[in-house]
Parts: sequence; C-alpha cells; structure tokens
Amino acid sequence: MKLTIDGKQVIGEKGKTVLECALEHGIEIPHLCAHPHLEPYGACRMCIVEIEGMRGYPTSCTTPATDGMVVHTNTQALQNLRRDILTLMMLEHPSACLTCQRREMCEQYRPEAEKAGRTTGCHTCNNKDVCEVRALSKEIGLSDLPVPPQYRHLPLDRSNPCIDRDLNLCILCGRCVRICKHHHGWGVIDFVKRGSKTVIGQAFGRSLVDAGCQFCGACVDVCPTGAMADRYAKWYGKPDSSTDSTCMFCGAACALKLGESQGKLVTAEALYGDFPICVLGRFALPEFLNAPDRLRVPYVRVGKILREVMWEQALNTAAEKLKEFVGPGFALICDQTSLLEDRYLFRKFTRDVMKSPHYIEIAPDELGVSSLSTLPDGVKAAMLMGSFIDPAELKGVDLLIVQDIFPSALSDRADIVLPVAVFAEVDGTTHDGTGVPRPLRRACTPAGQTLPEWQIIARLAQKMDAAGFDYPSVEPVTQEMGIPEARLFSDRTEAPVPSLDLRQRRTHFRGHRIDAKVSALRELPLAVQSDVAAVPVAAVARRGEGFVILQKSEIAPNVHEIVIEAPHIAKKALPGQFVIVMTDETSERVPFTLCDWDEQKGTITLVVLEVGQSSRKLALTQTGDRLAHVAGPLGIPLEIKPYGTVMLAGGCYGIGAILLMARSLKQAGNRVIGVVEARSHYSHYYADKLSGVCDQLVQTTTDGSLGIRGHAVDAIIQRLKDQESVDLVVAVGCPFMMMITSKETQPFGVKTMVALNPIMLDGTGMCGACRVTVGGATRFACVDGPFFDGHQVDWEELRDRRVAYRNEEIDVVGHTAPVVPHPSGHRCQCV
Repeated sequence: MKLTIDGKQVIGEKGKTVLECALEHGIEIPHLCAHPHLEPYGACRMCIVEIEGMRGYPTSCTTPATDGMVVHTNTQALQNLRRDILTLMMLEHPSACLTCQRREMCEQYRPEAEKAGRTTGCHTCNNKDVCEVRALSKEIGLSDLPVPPQYRHLPLDRSNPCIDRDLNLCILCGRCVRICKHHHGWGVIDFVKRGSKTVIGQAFGRSLVDAGCQFCGACVDVCPTGAMADRYAKWYGKPDSSTDSTCMFCGAACALKLGESQGKLVTAEALYGDFPICVLGRFALPEFLNAPDRLRVPYVRVGKILREVMWEQALNTAAEKLKEFVGPGFALICDQTSLLEDRYLFRKFTRDVMKSPHYIEIAPDELGVSSLSTLPDGVKAAMLMGSFIDPAELKGVDLLIVQDIFPSALSDRADIVLPVAVFAEVDGTTHDGTGVPRPLRRACTPAGQTLPEWQIIARLAQKMDAAGFDYPSVEPVTQEMGIPEARLFSDRTEAPVPSLDLRQRRTHFRGHRIDAKVSALRELPLAVQSDVAAVPVAAVARRGEGFVILQKSEIAPNVHEIVIEAPHIAKKALPGQFVIVMTDETSERVPFTLCDWDEQKGTITLVVLEVGQSSRKLALTQTGDRLAHVAGPLGIPLEIKPYGTVMLAGGCYGIGAILLMARSLKQAGNRVIGVVEARSHYSHYYADKLSGVCDQLVQTTTDGSLGIRGHAVDAIIQRLKDQESVDLVVAVGCPFMMMITSKETQPFGVKTMVALNPIMLDGTGMCGACRVTVGGATRFACVDGPFFDGHQVDWEELRDRRVAYRNEEIDVVGHTAPVVPHPSGHRCQCV
C-alpha cells in the first residue's frame, strides 16, 4: 500500500502502523512508550499525528496504516501538543537540568554522571547518556516549566539483587510492565496504587525475588529514563562500543550484545528482543570477568613461593619441565567450556608434542560442574585448564601446570600458573547444547596479561620445538578444524530454560562457582544449596564503640543531616573547618565541612551528599549507630572579621556548610547575604536556619521554581550589576558551582573565596592527595585551606584530580551495594 507522510510517498506493508511505516522510511516521529519488541500501547501520546480525513490527533503507534493515507507528523499544532504533554511528564520528573541555562557548560565540565544515591538531575542520573526523555526534551525544545515540578519522595529501592530502582524518575510509560508480561507471561511488576500515587511495583509490596522475578533484565533494557538500572553497570555510562557475541555460561548459547567502556566489559544485553536471557547472561558476565581476584599474570614456583614472571619466562620454564615427561606420564585435562579451537590444540599438543594418550575432556553436568575423580595411572605431569580435581588426588604428580581464570586450591599447589582470557576477551567458536557452532567475538581488552588458551598452548608447543603450531591468529585454527561458519543464536523460537526459571541456571564455570564472583547471585534462589556465603549487608557503623550518631535524617533528596556526639571537636571547632570521618574500620577517610556544633551538648552537625561508596555508608547509618572515627577540627578556619557586605553562596552540601560562617560573620558586624542554589525548590533546605543568621537570604533554582531562576552566581552578579557594594564572596559547593562563581565575579573585581574539596586522605598534609594549584603555586587543601582565592585556582586540574580514581570508585560501588536478605523465600508466603 502507498501512503503519504509529510509529503513523501512511502510504501507500507499491510498490518504496519503509521509509526512503523514512518520509521522504516527515515521519518522520525517522537515516541516514548512504543518499543520495537512490544505491542502498540498508545500511552505516552508523544507520537500523535494529523491524518487527513480523521478527527483529532491519533497516536501513530496504534493507528494502522492504510492505502492512500495522508499523514502530517510535524505541524505547529503537533509541536505545541507534544511540548505540553512532555511538560506534564516533567512535572513529576527531576527535570531541572533540562531547562538549565548553563547546561552546555555543565556538560563540558562534568560530562560523566555523579554517583549519587538519588537522581536529582541529569548530572546525577546514571542513564544520562542514553536517556530518551532527555533527548526528546532537546528535540522538542523544552526550555521552561509553567508551574513548579514536584518530587515524589519515593524511597530509593536498593534491596533487590542486580537492579536498583529510583521510581522518582519513572514516567509510567509501562514498557517494563509490558516486556515482563511479554517475556514471562505473567506480571511480576505492574502498575500499583492509583491516581497520582501510581508507581511500578510488585503486588503486596513483595520484593522482586519474592514476586518471582527471573532477573532477565529486560525491564532495565527498555526503561527510557533510568528508573530501573543495572546496579553493576549503571555508573559506567554509555559503552564506548558494542560487539555481538555468544554467552558461554550454558548450552543455550544466547546471542549477546556486549558493551565495552575503556577496554572493560560493562554490559551484556540480549541481542534478540522477543525472548529473555537468563540472569547469568544479563547481569553476571561483566562482574565475573572483572572480578578483582582474576589471574592476570603468569606465576612460576620458586621454592615454596609462586612468583610473578613474564610470559616468556613462564613458557620457557614450562617447556623445559614438560620435556622430562614426554610420553604417557603426561595428561592434559580440560572441559567443554574451552573454545573448540582451544580444545583442538590441547588435543594436538597432547598427541603430537607430549606423545601421550591422556587427553581428557570433561563434559559439565547440568549445573556446569566439571569434575574428575582421579588421573590415569602413571601420570607424573599434568596440565589442568580449570579447577576440576581434588588436589589430594595429585600426590603422585611431580609437575602441575594450571591454566585458569581464577586462583584455586589447584593453582596454590601448581608449579606454574598461566592466566587465560575467556568469554568476551577472545575470538573463536563454541558449540551450543545441540552441537551447532556459535561465534565468540572479542569485545573488550583481556584482563591483565591474560592470553587466549589456543595462543598459550601454541607458544608452548613452539618452545618445545614442535612444528605445526605457528598460528598467527585463531582463524587458521578454525579453518584447519573445518568448522562451518558459526552464526549467532538470534533466531530462536523459544526462550532458554534458565531464563524462565532462574533456579535452573548453571552454578559453575570451569570448576569455579559463579556466585563466588558475582555477589548479587547469592541472593537468588537456586535449585541446589549454595556453599558460598550470602552477601553481607554493607558494613556500616557499629554499636558499642566510636562516635554515636544522635540524630540523622534526609533533609532533601540525597542530602543527609547527621548529628554526632563529638565533644572534643565541638569544643574547638571554628567556622569553615572540617572533620575527617571513617564510617567503619574499612572505610575511606573522607572530609566533611562542619555545619554546626554545640559546645554545651558536645555535638557536631554534618550535611552529607551521597556521591559514592563512603558517603553511601554514611547515608545508610541510623540514629544510635556509631562511626568508627571522627578526626578534627581540621583546616584553617575562615577569617572572621569586619569586611562590610559578605555574600555567602552555598550549593548542595554547601547550603549547610555556610550556616556557621553566616552566623559568625554577622556577629563580627558584617552585612551577610546568603545566596543558596538548588536544581529545584524541593532540593532546598535550612531556609529557616539561614534566615535567622543572615541579613537576607536569597534562594535560586535552576528551573525557577522559587522565583529566581539560575545559579547562586546569577543573584550575585545581578547585585553587582546593580552596583550594590559587595566586599567579599564566599562560595561553598561542588567544584562546578565554585568555578562559575569565581569566573563570573572576576570581571567585577570582587574578592571570591572558595572552599576546595579535592580528594583528601589524612588531613594532615602528609599524603599530598589534596594537592591543588592556586596562583601557580602548589598548595594542600587540608593544611593550607580549604579556603583559597577562587580567581587563582586551576579548576581544570582540580576536576581532573577529583576523577582520578573514578573507575576504582565505580567498582567499589558496584561490588558493595547493600542487598537486604529476603527471609520469606522465593515466593509469596501465601502461595
């Protein structure tokens, strides 16, 4: 059939919708709830169009295309309607960044999302790089909201394995609900409650585990806003590249789309959309490959010690030792999780180089367990390509070479340990459960110095002067084997068993328990009892010793006020000083500005913004908990003297941090104007307290929801333009806020002090971690600061130093996120 869309004649297949016909011909119609793998829904109304001869504005995703239809997709009326619809959605979504006047500057200075607990804007949203709402708002030109937005104050759900949920971001498009029903036939999640209280959740408030979630991750993959997020991967942002490959955890051989960031595998999603993949394929693969205890370098035993060596030395040593055992005294043991090419060379090496009949290939059982009870009689040297045998069975073995992914009891016993690359780190071929070849494609950089198994064995054979092993790549091995062209398993007709019943998933890979490397798996039901300890709830404060928390509350989204008993600090504290806090004995030492203190009660008050693992631990504490250590007061206090008119600018945690400064400056005879900024009205706090200690309090918001739109510096600059006398500006907040305040006050010649917040370890100037450049000189924020002349600070250097350990911080957040155990078991107790 033929139809006309925006004046362009297109051919459409019978049964297609108007939206499908348009997209197939490169005509973009804005849409949110529509998804290629879901039935038309028509909920978001963003895809409305005008069709000649048809009343109103039908949704193109639900309207069948018909022959002769004339469609208009981008009239002024449609643009206005879409903008109004999106505006309504944004009234219950953290949307201030979408209308921020400094959006482009912010993107340049801090392009990566901050690891916040709650999302309060694009800068703290893990879905920032791929958010469909964000892209749509830019496309439609949303630049203002007619009325202040609301924050729903829904609790941040971090109690489920693998998935974090911040339903304050949800726009109720229903994609997650529909994909769950589409994949599993029943609704683990659905719309619950009614009216303005409607959220996505489980019946009776059960956890995802108790509601029967199979953790296929499809809901995460289709979510357009980041309301549902992959806990491990979410802070890596949009992958730098993606590669289609095959999952090797079981014979289902699901086709995966593997995402890589800076050489590291960070995501694994289903390549086909109509059937789910299991929890191992969706969530376990990146964490398994990136496990901190991966074997990354070769080892050779020297005396009783395994010493790290270079590959050349390891292979030379292995070759020399193996020459003594040529013949039936040698055995090579692998299992079928090695690639076809690897196993081909293992067999060839055993037969042609070692002249031994003892090539042993183990077929894993249904759980992936590969085990061997004993070695053949007379074997004195063995190569093991995994952890397959009890070390006690190796008493008669004089030479043991272990080629593996992770250390084990066998590698502890080995003479030589060789680290291998697997899964997404190699090219090659594997068999699915029916014997059909499936391709493995390298998607990321191999861990450390690991090498593909075929390459290790080929190089070892060459060291032993064997011919026929000079393969430049894996392709000649594949050709020599005569393996037919391998294709991804992307045209399956039914879902694999582990994706429909996660208890049927495999537990082992090459002799190693998968849940020993992937923490979230230990919280999921399993057909057999796991012998791996459950994930401990993140270690937080202890009771019985340390500094007791007397009061704690979340005073704004992601901002926590904590009152701590610390009489010695309260007695000596001065405005602008800070303390260094350790939440527990394994925590980092993190500086926090003193917001208030009470010498009589012996208490100090901190305002903490959750932006990583250390502040998360603090955010998870409760009244009555005790912090392991609080050291202070530290730093040079703000000089309190008569200046005249002082404008104190605060943002985020800085709103609380300027409280005592304002009080002291006012007591010193200054006229104090407090200027505090936030993304929206619901992110402001301490207004009453600051009003009591300032001569005037000005509140600004990025979205203008409190009347003054912009950052704190906008209110300051307006005063300066109005030629109001200002003698000193003090800015406390994130580096971006302090930077723009400093840069924009500089032309007016107003002295501007900033409280720098670089990475800080001991707070005594010994470690040098808080090094900053001010006026061309190196200074240390802990002992020379924290206050410096903002016009002299090297802001680019400060930014770079703050993100120096970003990847390590992300790893920590991903591995140690608290997961609350589910005592009621797999299903609802009433079933």
